[in-house]
Amino acid sequence: MASITNCKDPKDMITGFEFPQVRKTSSFVFWNRTRIYVMVLTLICLTFMQMNTLTLNFTVICMDDIVEDFHMFHNSTETHWFERSTEKSLLFSGVAIGGLIGLVPSVPQISSIGLRNTQTISGFISGLGSFLFPLAVSVGFYTSFLCRVLQGIGAAVLFTAVGVVPGVWAPKSEANTFMSILACAFQLSNVICMPVSGLLCESAVGWRSIYYISGAITFVLYTVFWFTYTDDPKLHRNVSQKELRKISTGKVEKIKEPVPYFAVSTDPTVIISWISLFGGNMGFYVLCIYGPTYLREVLKFDVKETGFLTALPFILSAIAKFSAGRISDKLTGLSERARFVFFASIFQIGLVAGLVVMAFTTNRVIAQIAFNFAIVSSGLNIMGVVKCVQLRCLQHVHYTLTVMSFTAYASQFLSPTLVSIICPNYTNEQWKTFFLVISGLIVACNAGFPFLARSDAAGYTKKQEPTVKC
Repeated sequence: MASITNCKDPKDMITGFEFPQVRKTSSFVFWNRTRIYVMVLTLICLTFMQMNTLTLNFTVICMDDIVEDFHMFHNSTETHWFERSTEKSLLFSGVAIGGLIGLVPSVPQISSIGLRNTQTISGFISGLGSFLFPLAVSVGFYTSFLCRVLQGIGAAVLFTAVGVVPGVWAPKSEANTFMSILACAFQLSNVICMPVSGLLCESAVGWRSIYYISGAITFVLYTVFWFTYTDDPKLHRNVSQKELRKISTGKVEKIKEPVPYFAVSTDPTVIISWISLFGGNMGFYVLCIYGPTYLREVLKFDVKETGFLTALPFILSAIAKFSAGRISDKLTGLSERARFVFFASIFQIGLVAGLVVMAFTTNRVIAQIAFNFAIVSSGLNIMGVVKCVQLRCLQHVHYTLTVMSFTAYASQFLSPTLVSIICPNYTNEQWKTFFLVISGLIVACNAGFPFLARSDAAGYTKKQEPTVKC
């Protein structure tokens, strides 16, 4: 039963935030923890959105039946499209192409209809691309590619949501933890996808069931999301006055205004953050996309082992990311800049070290440990560059994060191309060259971040007073 809460206490007037004099609230307020519900729901939604883009990374090693059926029923010596490396690479790149397409309207869309509506639409597109994929594979390459593009369009808003939601829903003292938990969607999607795919691939229901289950769950989750998420805690009927005060206290007022695209895009801090994330994502997405293939073809693990061994480092990465968020919130003795530079440095060193060890070892155990270490380290980057642009860009951070998403999809698009060029036969020597090339790229892209990154809010985030000509 709804109740009317009057807010006239001076304590309810927080600098930069004026609570409405009358708010409609529900009698159930999640024990003054509605923000935790919002965080968990958003995390699960983002996890399945990302999972829809990852499923092919694993099922590609157990989809031979479509080739066998083609030769059996058509009695033809012609090669099936799934047997050709060019078509396979395009399927992997389809998500990146879709992501780039989806990013174009995302900034004005979020500004006009809000994150709630934008993310819900994206979620349904993502679910549709996953649910229809098995049917699309039976039809042909172009329909399969279209479904991959739909998955990418749906996931285009993911990175932006990770950066925007904490700024709206998290109290200042919990912001880093909140963001680190939401960013675990990148790890949890692998944790769920890889072992489940490994089990279902060899079960009676087969690889197609993975897409049906993931797509259906995505539809349900985003229906719940639309009905229970709001773009402002003040508008959520389950947020108590006590919790609203906690969320808003100490925050700087965010001024609604058009994004100053040129000013943001020419800010050295923003530029180096974009470059840094691009380099890091090249390493991360190589491990995500080709991790199962590397474990299966190079290290010679079987399908079930590959599923669980691929999931393990992402479990560890999620734990490391959550711990990093908590540690960052507690290290109040250090400046914000010192904190995000520290985590960015740990990310770079760990990811490069893991890739270099993988390049020079042929031992399965050492290679697996290095693989785990590289992925765990890559999870810390969210507490580095993303935290940096949050502090620097404030109300314009959604634009900055959208460009970061662009660099992520550019990495996803380029990774299969580089692998097809450097590792056409997946030999140990080819993988060695590839890992060393990626390591050099990461170092080059991240070298300038500690020197150019700033934590103070940029001038373009401040309200400009109109000048009066006399």
